[in-house]
Amino acid sequence: MDIKKTVEEVQQTYAEFTRLSILIVDGQGRPLVRPSSYHPFFRKLEESEGETRERFWQEVSLYAGLTRPALCDLWLPGVKFIIAPFKSPANDAVYYVVAGVLIQSGTKAMLEEEAARAGLYDESRKLLLDLVLEAEELSAEEAEVWREKIGKLAETAERLLRSAYREGYVRERLADLRSVLSTARRERASVDEAFEQFMDISAGADVMGYAEKVGTGEYRIVRAVGEGASSLQNTEFREGEGFLGQAALSDSPMQWTDVQRDPRSFFLKQKGIGDFYGLRCFPIRVGSEQMGILFLIAKQKSQNDPLLREFEDMLIALISEYIASGTIEARMERQIQRLRPLMEVTRFMISAQNTQRIMFMLVDMSLSLIWNPSSAIIVHESSSGDKVQIVSRGIANDFAEQYARDVAKRFLRESPSQLQGFELSQTEEGQLMIEYPIVYAGKARGVLAVSLSSEQEAEECREVLLALATMGSIILQSVHDQRELGLQNERFLRLMYASAKRSEDDQGKQTDLVLRLLDEYARYGGIPAEEAVSLQRTAMLSVLDDAARRELGEAFAEELAVLKEYRALADSEGQNGSFSYARPAQVLRTVTYFASLDEETAARLHLTGVSPELFNHFRKFMAVRHTVQSEVALSEGSGASFNPAEAEERGIDAIVKEFGLSKREKEVLELVVRASSNKDIAAKLFISEHTVKNHLTNIFNKMSVSDRAQAIARVFNRGIG
Repeated sequence: MDIKKTVEEVQQTYAEFTRLSILIVDGQGRPLVRPSSYHPFFRKLEESEGETRERFWQEVSLYAGLTRPALCDLWLPGVKFIIAPFKSPANDAVYYVVAGVLIQSGTKAMLEEEAARAGLYDESRKLLLDLVLEAEELSAEEAEVWREKIGKLAETAERLLRSAYREGYVRERLADLRSVLSTARRERASVDEAFEQFMDISAGADVMGYAEKVGTGEYRIVRAVGEGASSLQNTEFREGEGFLGQAALSDSPMQWTDVQRDPRSFFLKQKGIGDFYGLRCFPIRVGSEQMGILFLIAKQKSQNDPLLREFEDMLIALISEYIASGTIEARMERQIQRLRPLMEVTRFMISAQNTQRIMFMLVDMSLSLIWNPSSAIIVHESSSGDKVQIVSRGIANDFAEQYARDVAKRFLRESPSQLQGFELSQTEEGQLMIEYPIVYAGKARGVLAVSLSSEQEAEECREVLLALATMGSIILQSVHDQRELGLQNERFLRLMYASAKRSEDDQGKQTDLVLRLLDEYARYGGIPAEEAVSLQRTAMLSVLDDAARRELGEAFAEELAVLKEYRALADSEGQNGSFSYARPAQVLRTVTYFASLDEETAARLHLTGVSPELFNHFRKFMAVRHTVQSEVALSEGSGASFNPAEAEERGIDAIVKEFGLSKREKEVLELVVRASSNKDIAAKLFISEHTVKNHLTNIFNKMSVSDRAQAIARVFNRGIG
């Protein structure tokens, strides 16, 4: 609809009704629509460069302060026009309805006489006088009626123009909003990017910002744009502090105006905003949770139409909803990103059968599940009742120990019914910790604790950390159950072995020797301790009959598989051809073979299917064992008993003196004699395994030996010689 055409038609209707010529102009005297009279005087008022228009507007401008319709003398004394002001649609200017001319009763003759006396010295005055002479005289009452009518015309014109402006404004704003939303969704713009665009399309605000809830009653301004807004970035406030703190207490939009002297404005002023006129705040909520506050600051009083301000508030409310949905979407995406590695690590944790390894995995995983990781710690009970194990990342040792004592007192040994899902605590240093009990075997046996930057972060990650702690509890329960089952099976196997070997006394004695040799060979460093224990079980199973072994088959499947291969290896003895058997079966075959023969005879032979390296290594072990055990008697006539520890000490001292070993080399040799592996030596001396190998090379070179066995034999020979 052409709104100016409508205004012109309304103007023409009023002109016909009042029999007045009517002109609507803006603040600079420019006609808004065509005049409602074709009298030559009014046509001259349309001329943009005409002298008549310029002089007439100068007359009208004398009445710029009018706020209601009035009868005013213009140009000629006694010649009256009705001037009715009204506001522009945007409230940023003033328009005028000018209607005339009016001649009050009894004044027309006087005007004619004055014109004759003064003379008509220009064309414009002559045209105006012609218009006056055509007009009818009006009484005061009639003039008042026309004044009211022209006032109504001004109101009508204002409403029409404002209605059109509102419609155009709303259409434009909706188009802008639609464009921003569609672009944001299509390009998956972040909340920050969309926030900048929303600020661009928002009207009536000099500063726009968003304060995010970061904890109970605590907020931080995370986005701010506009004049002086950079000083607000990352500013924090609490509920009740200033205008923003007041808005945080409400779930409805709040507005304040004319706040220059309001004490609550001090918070924003001290942050660099300076004087401002008003503030509007919109809470951003999802359900019952308040996530933040969107706020707009106006530096000056706005002249906007109240209806349009209401529309702006609706627009801001929509922006708030977008920010809320974007924030929730971001939270969901973060949770998905957390869950992916959580599901991935589950497979590794399930396969881990070592409590300490699981603890390390829980600590590492917990740090990857939060966005600002700094530290995490696991406190777990140890086998000793008065100690706890600690696994930590990013925590100083002294703090970790102090914290471990505190958390152990609060959690460990408690029954599950007395524990909550998680707890938030604050250390003496002010660090916020979220704590989850690790519960299995009927009580709390550990605590997973992660340091956080805020309570809001705790709110976001508490569920996924709870899932991690729960998963850890379940897996540790499984490890515990398997360990307990293994111990029960081990005890049952030893009982069956003890019972079976009574009926086979010779074989039982030989198997006992096998068990001892396996244990000593492990301490010598020939095989890992775990392998020795497994082979001992295999040896005990060999004494049982087939029915007993079938009963134990599920519990000792690996051992029975080794036993089967061991028997195949033994059956192949003396046969021609090449044979390939697993190393555990070769070790058990070698140990059993040496246990069944005298050591001198066994040392001169070799076994089919057993690698020469293994056989020779075990032979050297037996030589050392034979040396240590056989040369223990002192010289005849001495009543002193043989002390192996003293012999060892004498031997090492003699070697150190004879070959010039350093202090560190002496420490390494002492541990070698005690059958410590390279790994054990590195751990006990706090050096690397590579350094241990270098020390051993130097020791062997100085002693002129080729391996551990010869070095150990030489030490004991020096000790008992």
